[in-house]
Amino acid sequence: MMRFRFVVSCVLCALASLLPVTLLRAQNPVTITGDAPFAKNEEIRLLVYDDLLNNIPHEVASSKIDKNGRFKLTYPTNTIRQVQLVIRTTKADFFVAPFHEYNFHITVDTALFGMINPEKYGGFLQITTDVVDTADLNVKINRFTRYFDNAMNYYGFKITYDRNQGACDTLMRLLDDKFHIQYNPDNFYSSYVYYTCGLVDKLCKPKEVRYLHDRYFNNNDVLYDNPAYMILFNNFYSNYLYNSKYISKDLLTQTVNEDPDYLALFNEAGRDPMLVNDRFRELVIIRSLIDFYSNEEFDRANILTLLKYIQDASRFPEHVTYARNAIRMLSPEAGENTRISLRNEKGKKTDFSQYDGKEIYIQVFQSDCMDCIREMLILRELNKKYGDRIQIVSLNVDMRKSDYEQFCKTYKDRFDWPILYFNDNYNWLMMNSIETLPDYLIVNSDGLVLLRDAPAPDKGLSDYLLRRFPPEENDDGNPLFQNRR
Repeated sequence: MMRFRFVVSCVLCALASLLPVTLLRAQNPVTITGDAPFAKNEEIRLLVYDDLLNNIPHEVASSKIDKNGRFKLTYPTNTIRQVQLVIRTTKADFFVAPFHEYNFHITVDTALFGMINPEKYGGFLQITTDVVDTADLNVKINRFTRYFDNAMNYYGFKITYDRNQGACDTLMRLLDDKFHIQYNPDNFYSSYVYYTCGLVDKLCKPKEVRYLHDRYFNNNDVLYDNPAYMILFNNFYSNYLYNSKYISKDLLTQTVNEDPDYLALFNEAGRDPMLVNDRFRELVIIRSLIDFYSNEEFDRANILTLLKYIQDASRFPEHVTYARNAIRMLSPEAGENTRISLRNEKGKKTDFSQYDGKEIYIQVFQSDCMDCIREMLILRELNKKYGDRIQIVSLNVDMRKSDYEQFCKTYKDRFDWPILYFNDNYNWLMMNSIETLPDYLIVNSDGLVLLRDAPAPDKGLSDYLLRRFPPEENDDGNPLFQNRR
């Protein structure tokens, strides 16, 4: 049996910390069938990452696993993609090719399956198949990544910390002998091997920027669909504009901070001989703007303005997606509203629109979280003081709805704000990176996230609310303050 988990090597992820897939220009169907007996009547979702710069997943298909544990998903694509199967918040990644049919058996560690973030404890969907095809891309990449992981475990310390050039040469020779490292942009597997080994090359020659660029990026091929290419790109071009000796720091400051001017920035970046290609130059600019957002030297609002210009004006559809997702990631309030369906304790569907006109403070919790319940005692006092200005909602994310219902029965008389059920909106949990409990965020009535990392009830929420809603000055004896609101 063939077993998948994460086909991208652990060492590869550690080196660059991005997982893959890419743009959907779909025509040809992929069919995925199989059984997941542990998840009868659960929803199974198929995701791709149409943006490798920001690592944001995009759902392309979903289906309900039937009472016998069987499922079927179809997904149209005209290129090889890395996809992700998700049941609840438990995942597994693999590759699919156009016109192919896949039949999988899925199992899981059931003790981890009930957790909100099973990945943290090594909980993944375990995928096997009855028929092993040695020519299958997943088999080939798994074989390569196993060898690569073991080799890096042996040579990585010598390369990274000892700067041992002999270890570099030996490792590259071993990889070449075993897998024949070659540049072949038309072959997905060859490119995966070539650009994964490029990470080793970068470790061995970190200061040889021109050599690395000429070897891996000095061509007309931008392999948006190949994870190894994009991982190396992100690793190599992080903060590139800031560090380039060819780009004026004064003009960089002017075009970003003083007067956001994309065309001037684009022309200035063109002074770098490694950014002659227009498509590649724009991709590097997007990468650098994302990096600048966490640099206090740059104006965040202007960075968003420049990304918005790329989103609206770029000739390259991949870059439009990258810029749009970057805006959402960097500044949720500049993104799109996200309505989710919730349920109250009586089973009635609802959403945040019922709190129109108020900001909504959400405490995300589970019934067995004692810290969450203790926080609710603090929220009870804050709700008495600020309940007319901000809506508090406790959002339950128990995997079993019956646990939520029992919680409501037990505590219905203690807390006087809505305690709602997330109604199996696992995509919403993943989209907002809710992985540990309790968690907190502030949204508006349209579901737009206003503050993702809101303060905890016992760690700053009181001060936040005091600053957000300062007490009104009131002096009945002074006419200056009468009727003042």
